[in-house]
Amino acid sequence: MKKIILLFLLVVHLSCSNDKTEVGDSLQYFQFLQVDNDKFINSTEVGKILIYKNQNNAELKFKVLKNKAEKQLESRGTFVVGSYKYFYYDEQRIQLGDITDEPTQYYEYSTFFISIKRFPKVYQLNPTVISSESILIANIGLRPFDNSETAFFNYSEPTMSLTINSNVFTKVRKVTLPTNLYPYANSTLKGLTNVYFDQNKGVIGFDDIQNNEWRLQN
Repeated sequence: MKKIILLFLLVVHLSCSNDKTEVGDSLQYFQFLQVDNDKFINSTEVGKILIYKNQNNAELKFKVLKNKAEKQLESRGTFVVGSYKYFYYDEQRIQLGDITDEPTQYYEYSTFFISIKRFPKVYQLNPTVISSESILIANIGLRPFDNSETAFFNYSEPTMSLTINSNVFTKVRKVTLPTNLYPYANSTLKGLTNVYFDQNKGVIGFDDIQNNEWRLQN
């Protein structure tokens, strides 16, 4: 009798699990398209050390901590009411940690992040509207600052050329960041004004609020 009850409970558990999977799979999934291939960042492999130098020959070193493309879930909610799932999307996420002062570790308050993702062209809440059409967008910033120093763009912005040490980059977007009102006192970078984003190489330069112009050296 106990075996029968145990088998019944197992079947019920698997049925419930399958039901949840089916619900999740019914969500819209915005996948990368073939036209996105030339927008991926392919020159920042994990573990690589990126060196930036300013006009006074001071250096900053960032280590590539993450460069991964994967399926993500867009959800909202709290621990009190739980979360609500809206849709899935593809994202390439790159994370660079500042190791200038300590080569064996990085600090969260000096971490660049870049997110390239396929998102619905129209997405709003209250009421919820999620279009079937998608668009490639990106956001870039420097943690922490709770996204107060983060900028979004959708690749429709004009590109410019930027020459660094005789290297010419022709697909560069100059991204202006909001001013950080609460800079971290111990951080080398008190705040950024502009980031120079190359379409395939990523962050090739940035200007800080102390008028330093940092440019990629490798």
